[in-house]
Amino acid sequence: MESDRRTGTSEPKKVFLTGATGFVGRNMAVRLLEDGHKLTCMVRDAGEPGAGYLQGLGAELAVGDILNADSIAAAAMEAQPHTFIHLVGIILEHGTATFENIHVKGTINALAGAAVAGSHRFLHMSALGAAAQGVSEYYRSKWRAEEAVRSSGLPYTIFRPSIIYGPGGDFIGMLLKQVRLLPAVPVLGNGRYRMQPLSVFDVAACYADAITNDRTIDREYDLCGPDALEYNQMIDIISTTLGKRRVKLHIPMPLVRPVALLSERLMSRPLLTRDQLAMMLAESTCDNTDMRDDFGIEPMNFADGLRLLI
Repeated sequence: MESDRRTGTSEPKKVFLTGATGFVGRNMAVRLLEDGHKLTCMVRDAGEPGAGYLQGLGAELAVGDILNADSIAAAAMEAQPHTFIHLVGIILEHGTATFENIHVKGTINALAGAAVAGSHRFLHMSALGAAAQGVSEYYRSKWRAEEAVRSSGLPYTIFRPSIIYGPGGDFIGMLLKQVRLLPAVPVLGNGRYRMQPLSVFDVAACYADAITNDRTIDREYDLCGPDALEYNQMIDIISTTLGKRRVKLHIPMPLVRPVALLSERLMSRPLLTRDQLAMMLAESTCDNTDMRDDFGIEPMNFADGLRLLI
Protein backbone atom coordinates (compact mmCIF):
# COMPACT_ATOMS: atom_id res chain seq x y z
CA MET A 1 0.00 0.00 0.00
CA GLU A 2 1.34 3.38 -0.94
CA SER A 3 2.09 5.72 1.96
CA ASP A 4 1.00 8.85 0.08
CA ARG A 5 -2.60 7.60 -0.01
CA ARG A 6 -3.01 7.14 3.71
CA THR A 7 -2.52 8.89 7.01
CA GLY A 8 -3.15 5.84 9.21
CA THR A 9 -0.60 3.20 10.11
CA SER A 10 -0.08 -0.18 8.45
CA GLU A 11 0.07 -2.03 11.79
CA PRO A 12 -2.20 -5.08 12.07
CA LYS A 13 -5.57 -4.31 13.63
CA LYS A 14 -8.28 -6.20 15.45
CA VAL A 15 -11.05 -6.72 12.90
CA PHE A 16 -14.60 -8.00 13.48
CA LEU A 17 -16.37 -9.49 10.45
CA THR A 18 -20.06 -10.30 9.97
CA GLY A 19 -21.22 -12.38 7.02
CA ALA A 20 -17.93 -14.25 7.20
CA THR A 21 -19.32 -17.61 6.04
CA GLY A 22 -20.71 -16.12 2.82
CA PHE A 23 -18.98 -15.97 -0.56
CA VAL A 24 -17.47 -12.51 -0.09
CA GLY A 25 -16.86 -13.07 3.63
CA ARG A 26 -14.74 -16.19 3.12
CA ASN A 27 -12.54 -14.46 0.57
CA MET A 28 -12.38 -11.33 2.75
CA ALA A 29 -11.21 -13.41 5.71
CA VAL A 30 -8.36 -14.86 3.68
CA ARG A 31 -7.16 -11.39 2.67
CA LEU A 32 -7.42 -9.92 6.18
CA LEU A 33 -5.50 -12.78 7.73
CA GLU A 34 -2.85 -12.60 5.02
CA ASP A 35 -2.41 -8.93 5.94
CA GLY A 36 -1.73 -9.96 9.53
CA HIS A 37 -4.91 -8.65 11.17
CA LYS A 38 -6.36 -10.39 14.23
CA LEU A 39 -9.71 -11.47 12.85
CA THR A 40 -12.88 -12.36 14.75
CA CYS A 41 -15.72 -13.75 12.62
CA MET A 42 -19.29 -13.70 13.86
CA VAL A 43 -21.19 -16.90 13.05
CA ARG A 44 -24.62 -18.15 14.05
CA ASP A 45 -23.32 -21.58 15.05
CA ALA A 46 -19.69 -22.45 15.84
CA GLY A 47 -20.38 -25.97 14.59
CA GLU A 48 -21.42 -25.06 11.04
CA PRO A 49 -19.05 -26.08 8.21
CA GLY A 50 -18.26 -22.50 7.25
CA ALA A 51 -17.19 -21.76 10.80
CA GLY A 52 -14.74 -24.64 10.74
CA TYR A 53 -13.23 -23.30 7.53
CA LEU A 54 -12.68 -19.88 9.12
CA GLN A 55 -11.07 -21.42 12.20
CA GLY A 56 -8.79 -23.41 9.92
CA LEU A 57 -7.61 -20.15 8.36
CA GLY A 58 -6.69 -18.81 11.79
CA ALA A 59 -9.72 -16.64 12.60
CA GLU A 60 -11.38 -16.57 16.01
CA LEU A 61 -15.12 -17.19 16.20
CA ALA A 62 -17.85 -15.29 18.02
CA VAL A 63 -21.40 -16.64 18.10
CA GLY A 64 -24.09 -14.07 17.37
CA ASP A 65 -27.27 -13.39 15.42
CA ILE A 66 -27.59 -10.31 13.23
CA LEU A 67 -31.17 -9.88 14.47
CA ASN A 68 -30.15 -10.10 18.13
CA ALA A 69 -28.54 -6.81 19.12
CA ASP A 70 -27.41 -8.09 22.51
CA SER A 71 -25.53 -11.02 20.99
CA ILE A 72 -23.69 -8.74 18.55
CA ALA A 73 -22.82 -6.27 21.29
CA ALA A 74 -21.48 -9.05 23.54
CA ALA A 75 -19.39 -10.54 20.74
CA ALA A 76 -17.99 -7.16 19.69
CA MET A 77 -17.25 -6.15 23.28
CA GLU A 78 -15.20 -9.29 23.77
CA ALA A 79 -13.30 -8.81 20.49
CA GLN A 80 -12.72 -5.05 20.99
CA PRO A 81 -12.16 -4.49 17.25
CA HIS A 82 -10.50 -1.44 15.74
CA THR A 83 -12.55 -2.08 12.58
CA PHE A 84 -16.04 -3.55 12.28
CA ILE A 85 -16.77 -4.94 8.78
CA HIS A 86 -20.45 -5.61 8.08
CA LEU A 87 -21.16 -7.82 5.07
CA VAL A 88 -24.43 -9.56 5.96
CA GLY A 89 -27.03 -9.41 3.20
CA ILE A 90 -29.58 -11.53 1.35
CA ILE A 91 -30.80 -11.55 -2.23
CA LEU A 92 -34.04 -13.45 -1.53
CA GLU A 93 -36.46 -13.05 1.36
CA HIS A 94 -37.44 -16.15 3.33
CA GLY A 95 -39.46 -16.26 6.55
CA THR A 96 -38.14 -13.67 9.01
CA ALA A 97 -35.11 -13.10 6.79
CA THR A 98 -36.67 -10.10 5.05
CA PHE A 99 -34.80 -7.23 3.43
CA GLU A 100 -36.03 -4.92 6.18
CA ASN A 101 -34.88 -7.25 8.95
CA ILE A 102 -31.52 -8.30 7.53
CA HIS A 103 -30.40 -5.18 5.70
CA VAL A 104 -31.88 -2.43 7.86
CA LYS A 105 -32.42 -3.79 11.37
CA GLY A 106 -29.34 -5.99 11.08
CA THR A 107 -27.20 -3.00 10.14
CA ILE A 108 -28.61 -0.95 13.03
CA ASN A 109 -27.71 -3.81 15.38
CA ALA A 110 -24.21 -4.06 13.92
CA LEU A 111 -23.69 -0.30 14.32
CA ALA A 112 -24.76 -0.51 17.96
CA GLY A 113 -22.30 -3.35 18.53
CA ALA A 114 -19.46 -1.42 16.90
CA ALA A 115 -20.29 1.67 18.96
CA VAL A 116 -20.39 -0.12 22.32
CA ALA A 117 -17.10 -1.86 21.50
CA GLY A 118 -15.45 1.47 20.69
CA SER A 119 -14.60 0.60 17.08
CA HIS A 120 -12.71 3.26 15.13
CA ARG A 121 -13.98 2.24 11.68
CA PHE A 122 -17.20 0.78 10.29
CA LEU A 123 -16.92 -0.68 6.78
CA HIS A 124 -20.30 -1.45 5.23
CA MET A 125 -21.37 -3.56 2.25
CA SER A 126 -24.18 -1.94 0.26
CA ALA A 127 -24.99 -2.47 -3.42
CA LEU A 128 -24.67 -0.59 -6.66
CA GLY A 129 -28.15 0.76 -7.36
CA ALA A 130 -29.04 1.43 -3.72
CA ALA A 131 -31.35 4.44 -3.64
CA ALA A 132 -34.35 5.78 -1.76
CA GLN A 133 -36.46 5.25 -4.89
CA GLY A 134 -34.55 2.23 -6.18
CA VAL A 135 -36.12 -0.15 -8.69
CA SER A 136 -36.44 -2.95 -6.12
CA GLU A 137 -37.07 -3.39 -2.41
CA TYR A 138 -33.59 -4.94 -2.22
CA TYR A 139 -32.07 -1.63 -3.37
CA ARG A 140 -34.39 0.48 -1.23
CA SER A 141 -33.55 -1.53 1.89
CA LYS A 142 -29.85 -1.20 1.12
CA TRP A 143 -30.34 2.57 0.96
CA ARG A 144 -32.11 2.63 4.33
CA ALA A 145 -29.18 0.69 5.78
CA GLU A 146 -26.78 3.26 4.30
CA GLU A 147 -28.77 6.04 5.93
CA ALA A 148 -28.36 4.30 9.30
CA VAL A 149 -24.60 4.09 8.74
CA ARG A 150 -24.33 7.75 7.73
CA SER A 151 -26.27 8.90 10.78
CA SER A 152 -24.48 6.63 13.28
CA GLY A 153 -21.66 8.99 14.22
CA LEU A 154 -19.09 6.24 13.55
CA PRO A 155 -16.29 6.86 11.03
CA TYR A 156 -17.57 4.81 8.10
CA THR A 157 -16.86 3.70 4.56
CA ILE A 158 -19.71 2.42 2.39
CA PHE A 159 -18.99 0.16 -0.58
CA ARG A 160 -21.47 -0.37 -3.44
CA PRO A 161 -20.23 -3.20 -5.66
CA SER A 162 -21.54 -4.35 -9.01
CA ILE A 163 -21.77 -8.11 -9.66
CA ILE A 164 -18.99 -9.82 -7.68
CA TYR A 165 -17.43 -13.03 -8.96
CA GLY A 166 -14.77 -15.36 -7.64
CA PRO A 167 -14.26 -18.71 -5.86
CA GLY A 168 -17.62 -19.80 -4.45
CA GLY A 169 -19.66 -17.07 -6.14
CA ASP A 170 -23.18 -18.06 -7.17
CA PHE A 171 -24.05 -15.91 -10.19
CA ILE A 172 -20.98 -16.34 -12.39
CA GLY A 173 -20.66 -19.88 -11.06
CA MET A 174 -24.14 -20.56 -12.43
CA LEU A 175 -23.18 -19.14 -15.83
CA LEU A 176 -20.01 -21.24 -15.92
CA LYS A 177 -22.08 -24.33 -15.19
CA GLN A 178 -24.63 -23.49 -17.88
CA VAL A 179 -21.95 -22.95 -20.53
CA ARG A 180 -20.21 -26.18 -19.55
CA LEU A 181 -23.34 -28.35 -19.61
CA LEU A 182 -25.93 -26.80 -21.95
CA PRO A 183 -25.75 -26.63 -25.76
CA ALA A 184 -27.92 -23.48 -25.66
CA VAL A 185 -27.53 -20.97 -22.82
CA PRO A 186 -30.80 -19.29 -21.71
CA VAL A 187 -30.80 -15.49 -21.82
CA LEU A 188 -33.67 -13.44 -20.43
CA GLY A 189 -34.87 -10.89 -22.97
CA ASN A 190 -32.46 -9.46 -25.51
CA GLY A 191 -29.39 -9.79 -23.29
CA ARG A 192 -28.35 -6.21 -23.99
CA TYR A 193 -28.48 -5.11 -20.33
CA ARG A 194 -25.01 -4.38 -18.96
CA MET A 195 -23.04 -5.32 -15.88
CA GLN A 196 -19.54 -4.43 -14.75
CA PRO A 197 -18.38 -7.62 -12.98
CA LEU A 198 -15.78 -7.22 -10.26
CA SER A 199 -13.40 -9.78 -8.82
CA VAL A 200 -13.92 -10.63 -5.15
CA PHE A 201 -10.16 -10.22 -4.73
CA ASP A 202 -10.46 -6.57 -5.73
CA VAL A 203 -13.37 -6.10 -3.32
CA ALA A 204 -11.34 -7.61 -0.49
CA ALA A 205 -8.38 -5.39 -1.38
CA CYS A 206 -10.54 -2.27 -1.06
CA TYR A 207 -11.80 -3.29 2.38
CA ALA A 208 -8.33 -4.25 3.55
CA ASP A 209 -6.92 -0.89 2.48
CA ALA A 210 -9.79 1.11 4.01
CA ILE A 211 -8.94 -0.19 7.49
CA THR A 212 -6.01 2.24 7.73
CA ASN A 213 -6.58 4.54 4.74
CA ASP A 214 -7.94 7.72 6.33
CA ARG A 215 -8.81 9.19 2.95
CA THR A 216 -11.75 6.78 2.85
CA ILE A 217 -13.35 7.92 6.12
CA ASP A 218 -16.99 9.00 5.69
CA ARG A 219 -16.86 8.18 2.00
CA GLU A 220 -18.99 6.05 -0.32
CA TYR A 221 -17.46 4.07 -3.18
CA ASP A 222 -19.02 2.47 -6.24
CA LEU A 223 -17.01 -0.66 -7.04
CA CYS A 224 -16.91 -2.00 -10.60
CA GLY A 225 -14.66 -3.93 -12.90
CA PRO A 226 -12.89 -2.29 -15.86
CA ASP A 227 -15.52 -3.05 -18.53
CA ALA A 228 -19.28 -2.63 -18.83
CA LEU A 229 -20.37 -5.86 -20.52
CA GLU A 230 -23.71 -6.85 -21.98
CA TYR A 231 -25.05 -10.13 -20.64
CA ASN A 232 -24.60 -11.53 -24.16
CA GLN A 233 -20.92 -10.53 -24.08
CA MET A 234 -20.42 -12.18 -20.69
CA ILE A 235 -21.77 -15.46 -22.07
CA ASP A 236 -19.43 -15.15 -25.07
CA ILE A 237 -16.40 -14.47 -22.86
CA ILE A 238 -17.23 -17.42 -20.63
CA SER A 239 -17.70 -19.68 -23.68
CA THR A 240 -14.36 -18.60 -25.14
CA THR A 241 -12.59 -19.05 -21.80
CA LEU A 242 -13.99 -22.59 -21.45
CA GLY A 243 -13.27 -23.43 -25.08
CA LYS A 244 -16.96 -24.03 -25.82
CA ARG A 245 -19.12 -22.97 -28.76
CA ARG A 246 -22.54 -22.09 -27.41
CA VAL A 247 -25.65 -20.51 -28.87
CA LYS A 248 -27.80 -18.19 -26.78
CA LEU A 249 -31.47 -18.99 -26.32
CA HIS A 250 -33.24 -15.66 -25.85
CA ILE A 251 -36.47 -15.91 -23.86
CA PRO A 252 -38.88 -13.01 -24.60
CA MET A 253 -39.66 -10.78 -21.61
CA PRO A 254 -43.46 -11.21 -22.01
CA LEU A 255 -42.82 -14.86 -21.12
CA VAL A 256 -40.28 -14.19 -18.38
CA ARG A 257 -42.39 -11.83 -16.24
CA PRO A 258 -45.27 -14.30 -15.64
CA VAL A 259 -42.72 -16.99 -14.76
CA ALA A 260 -41.17 -14.67 -12.15
CA LEU A 261 -44.61 -13.96 -10.67
CA LEU A 262 -45.52 -17.66 -10.50
CA SER A 263 -42.12 -18.48 -9.02
CA GLU A 264 -42.72 -15.98 -6.23
CA ARG A 265 -46.20 -17.28 -5.45
CA LEU A 266 -45.59 -21.02 -5.72
CA MET A 267 -42.05 -21.53 -4.42
CA SER A 268 -40.70 -20.90 -0.91
CA ARG A 269 -37.36 -20.03 -2.51
CA PRO A 270 -38.19 -18.60 -5.98
CA LEU A 271 -35.88 -19.27 -8.90
CA LEU A 272 -36.56 -15.74 -10.16
CA THR A 273 -38.39 -12.77 -8.67
CA ARG A 274 -39.77 -9.59 -10.20
CA ASP A 275 -37.32 -7.62 -8.05
CA GLN A 276 -34.38 -9.54 -9.48
CA LEU A 277 -35.70 -9.01 -12.99
CA ALA A 278 -36.05 -5.26 -12.40
CA MET A 279 -32.49 -5.03 -11.06
CA MET A 280 -31.08 -6.93 -14.01
CA LEU A 281 -32.81 -4.70 -16.56
CA ALA A 282 -31.76 -1.55 -14.66
CA GLU A 283 -28.13 -2.58 -15.28
CA SER A 284 -25.19 -2.47 -12.87
CA THR A 285 -22.43 -0.18 -14.10
CA CYS A 286 -20.42 2.65 -12.59
CA ASP A 287 -17.50 5.04 -12.83
CA ASN A 288 -14.72 3.39 -10.83
CA THR A 289 -12.33 6.37 -10.86
CA ASP A 290 -12.55 6.95 -7.09
CA MET A 291 -11.97 3.28 -6.45
CA ARG A 292 -8.83 3.26 -8.58
CA ASP A 293 -7.52 6.55 -7.20
CA ASP A 294 -8.13 6.08 -3.47
CA PHE A 295 -7.26 2.39 -3.23
CA GLY A 296 -4.59 2.23 -5.91
CA ILE A 297 -6.39 -0.68 -7.57
CA GLU A 298 -6.66 -1.44 -11.26
CA PRO A 299 -9.59 -3.89 -11.26
CA MET A 300 -9.09 -7.27 -12.85
CA ASN A 301 -10.31 -7.88 -16.38
CA PHE A 302 -13.30 -10.26 -16.47
CA ALA A 303 -11.65 -12.78 -18.79
CA ASP A 304 -8.51 -12.83 -16.64
CA GLY A 305 -10.57 -13.29 -13.50
CA LEU A 306 -12.48 -16.20 -15.05
CA ARG A 307 -9.23 -18.05 -15.71
CA LEU A 308 -8.65 -18.16 -11.96
CA LEU A 309 -11.91 -20.09 -11.55
CA ILE A 310 -11.38 -22.90 -14.08
